[in-house]
Amino acid sequence: MPTRSSVFCPVCNETISQGGSLEHHLVYEHRPRELASRLASEWEAEELGVEE
Repeated sequence: MPTRSSVFCPVCNETISQGGSLEHHLVYEHRPRELASRLASEWEAEELGVEE
């Protein structure tokens, strides 16, 4: 029986527990402003070539 690999949160650099999902972790462990800031900085780095 195949096993799922661990899920990694790119925001806090933590491994999510085996039964947990990334979506649940992001919703309940991170503030919306923190997630928006992370998303915006990644977009800027990719689209504008700006370093974090």
